[in-house]
Amino acid sequence: MNRANIPEKPTLLLVDGHSLAFRSFYAFSKGGEGGLSTKEGIPTSVTYGFLKSLLDICKLIKPQGLTIAFDTAEPTFRHLADPNYKANRDVAPDIFFQDLDQLEIILRNDLNLSICKVPGFEADDILGTLAKKNSDEGWKVRVLTGDRDLFQLVDDKNDIAVMYMGGGPYSRSGSPLLINESKVNEKLGVSPEKVVDFKALTGDSSDNIPGVKGVGPKTAINLLRENINLDGIYSTLENLEKSGDTATKGAIKGAVKSKLLKDKDNAYLSKMLASIKLNVPINKDLNIKLKSINSQSLRESLEKLELNSLVKQISLFEIAFTEGGYESKIKSIDKVVNSESISISKVPPSNHAPLLEPKIINSKSKLDYLINILMDQKNINFPTSLDTETTGLNPFKAELVGIGICWGENIDEMAYIPVGHKNNLEDEDLEQLPLEDVLEKITPWIESYDHPKALQNAKFDRLILLRHGINLKGLSVDTLLADYLRNPIEKHSLDEICFREFNYYPKSFSETLGKNKTFAEVSIKEASKYCGMDVFLTRKLSILLKDKLKEMGEDILNLFNKIEIPLEEVLANMESNGIKIDISYLKELSENFNETLNNLEKIIYSEAGLKFNIKSPKQLAEILFEQLKLDRKKSRKTKTGYSTDATVLEKLSNDHPIINNLIEHRTISKLLSTYVEALPELVESETQRVHTDFNQAVTATGRLSSSNPNLQNIPMRTEFSRRIRKAFLPKDGWKLLSADYSQIELRILAHLSGEDILIDAYKNQEDVHSLTAKLLLEKEIITPEERRLGKTINFGVIYGMGFQRFARSAGVSKDEAKVFLKKFKDRYKKVFKFLELQEKLALSRGYVSTILGRRRYFNFDKNGLGRLFGKDLDDIDLNFARRAGIEAQQLRAAANAPIQGSSSDIIKTAMINLNKKIKDDCLQANLLLQVHDELVLEVDPSSLKKVNDIVKETMENAIKLTVPLLVETGSGLNWMDCK
Repeated sequence: MNRANIPEKPTLLLVDGHSLAFRSFYAFSKGGEGGLSTKEGIPTSVTYGFLKSLLDICKLIKPQGLTIAFDTAEPTFRHLADPNYKANRDVAPDIFFQDLDQLEIILRNDLNLSICKVPGFEADDILGTLAKKNSDEGWKVRVLTGDRDLFQLVDDKNDIAVMYMGGGPYSRSGSPLLINESKVNEKLGVSPEKVVDFKALTGDSSDNIPGVKGVGPKTAINLLRENINLDGIYSTLENLEKSGDTATKGAIKGAVKSKLLKDKDNAYLSKMLASIKLNVPINKDLNIKLKSINSQSLRESLEKLELNSLVKQISLFEIAFTEGGYESKIKSIDKVVNSESISISKVPPSNHAPLLEPKIINSKSKLDYLINILMDQKNINFPTSLDTETTGLNPFKAELVGIGICWGENIDEMAYIPVGHKNNLEDEDLEQLPLEDVLEKITPWIESYDHPKALQNAKFDRLILLRHGINLKGLSVDTLLADYLRNPIEKHSLDEICFREFNYYPKSFSETLGKNKTFAEVSIKEASKYCGMDVFLTRKLSILLKDKLKEMGEDILNLFNKIEIPLEEVLANMESNGIKIDISYLKELSENFNETLNNLEKIIYSEAGLKFNIKSPKQLAEILFEQLKLDRKKSRKTKTGYSTDATVLEKLSNDHPIINNLIEHRTISKLLSTYVEALPELVESETQRVHTDFNQAVTATGRLSSSNPNLQNIPMRTEFSRRIRKAFLPKDGWKLLSADYSQIELRILAHLSGEDILIDAYKNQEDVHSLTAKLLLEKEIITPEERRLGKTINFGVIYGMGFQRFARSAGVSKDEAKVFLKKFKDRYKKVFKFLELQEKLALSRGYVSTILGRRRYFNFDKNGLGRLFGKDLDDIDLNFARRAGIEAQQLRAAANAPIQGSSSDIIKTAMINLNKKIKDDCLQANLLLQVHDELVLEVDPSSLKKVNDIVKETMENAIKLTVPLLVETGSGLNWMDCK
């Protein structure tokens, strides 16, 4: 039979009810406090999150059948077999169950969905039974859950897969990950049929499944790989016992062997507890197929709970949960969208856009009409949105094609002004106004502080307008920055924000553009629709996001209004200024670097005993670990052999002379390709300068980053980096001025922790690194090398450096490193108390904050550290949490984030204040670069001293701390000479 004629299997969605309910609850409620509720206080977090997620999933996979399984209050066969089973689980607050009860009524009565509960069994067992039964009957089965236990059900042959909701219990974004057999292997290291045996060995603390004490995932994987399953492991163990106490085989040796012997009963108990039953007695009358919903009843239920955004999606509920499912009614979506009043929140993630009617401004009378409307828009709470369309994304080369504006909520309260479209057959009856005429008319509005404006990524539009001599003023909201400040770890493009907020993806730029085109070749009508949608959504989002920032508190709103918004203009001006590059010098430097690399290669070949491709990780690994026999334990296995990345080379640095030469070769090669050879290619022909792009909404900590070129990655104080800095020049006849915060992160740590020793040292202008060295070494006079040890540990503690890393960095033994770290902890108790508090806050409330209130969020897996969310700080055991593998690495980031983020807030504040002083005092100076804790300006020599004093004073007083901020300045004819 031709496979093309085989009908596609219908899809059955099986939902782990409690898993999705808890996820919904913790997405909005913090430990049972807060969350969504009606005006009368009825909790709605579970109902809203569950229904929204269920609708999203149905639009994604379009099932024709759906069943939701819930646990019951009765003890299960597992509880009877082991009274300790799930004994350590926290009891959910009452509002969770109140919310869950009303959700179940909506699911059962309003949506007419099948709900399955079987006393004595868990939802997992119900899902397993339904998955097997219905896959045998020809269904494609998808199981929605946040529980990895259900990975044991995955079966590619029978088309059973898990839709896994990872990301922690309060994670609101991201689609579930489809888990097939290969993904199970990738996630757990074993195949689905071995998941139960894996659990039998490792246990599961979340369910209080004991496992074999002391056997972790890595050991379990090796045991199962060598012995197939649990029975095979104990069969091998039994044979070894017959051969004597010292007999071993593979991973069954030493302590592992004794652990397996001691905990055999627990292993088989754990296997029983972890095994999902596939024969639960389920009511034969259970109808898994979609039926028809009660739309009126659903509307009344949702309105009673004040879930208005879901009320607007009643039509989509009808499509998704009625017999035949979403797939059978996809063609009717157009009618749904077009027949109802415009509401972005109800539009599915597709190309079915709401019908907007932008006015095309192509006559003087229309332009005058538009300007009159714009001049009436002065309400700060309802800004007018603005967007420019251009021929490209490089603001120093792109030409202006059109301008979009939206001033209201109605579908025709927007306009598109075409100024640079090429002739198009679709536009034969449409003319364009001369660019000069348009700009002359619209400039007074654009440059008015009295007319609030909203933009998405305003810096780009500002740079476009600056090229035409127009200075954008009155920016009230930048939706990109508002979304970034709300949660920096999300994506902040307009389409991603829209999808999160409105469940809608607008038509993309690439779809509008087509292949090998610029926006100038898009028809005016099509361009007006595309740009109209952008400004419509931007205005809508500007109001929504500003309200959400207000809800987060005054600190966040102040950060937005007083730092991020004004900083955008400062950064745009810096990018517009650019910086001059000495191209002839870089050419000489390129020749010099290449000569140095050639010499290094000869030395490396000599030390290796043969020639090889130094840039090949595979060949380098063979040289280091096979030819030179270096310690493989300091590396790790990869697909192509052993790793030779920077971390590995650092560990090997004292083991062979070739290592330091390899590190130097990599450093010079990177600098050569990234800067020496790349910088001349980045010089703009129009300005003859390099214009780096300062990224304001990228890093999780709030720090700025840069690209094209990335100036943040130039090593700070090496000989080679200094030689690259020599290529950066001021304008002819001027000088560069560099101003760098001294030890700002340590000073912030002293302020935040209240550590008296550090505070007194900074107030008395003592050398903190020397002080630390004296405290650790218990001596009054120290050498420069001993001071370096103090510096290493001071900065290392901020970044969570352990004793092994400290030993390598400081050149001491591991035992010495342990002693030094213990002494440091004893001497600076308040420092460690503060750092540990940040780790606990990240676990308990999901974020940490800077001095000014900037937040960095952390999404821990609900089956891992996410279980600590909502816990009292005193109940969190950090020693336990730090053993959580990869997730524990986030704790180091949590401890450091308030320090890095506060440093960012300080230098941003300084940049804003400094930019204002330069303008107000008409100083002959331009702010050019920001690199970490350093600012670079170009200054007229006649103003150098005055500017130097103003820069130093402004930076040192940006934010008042309990310790003084210190700024070191220097000037010269190039960046290198400033140091």
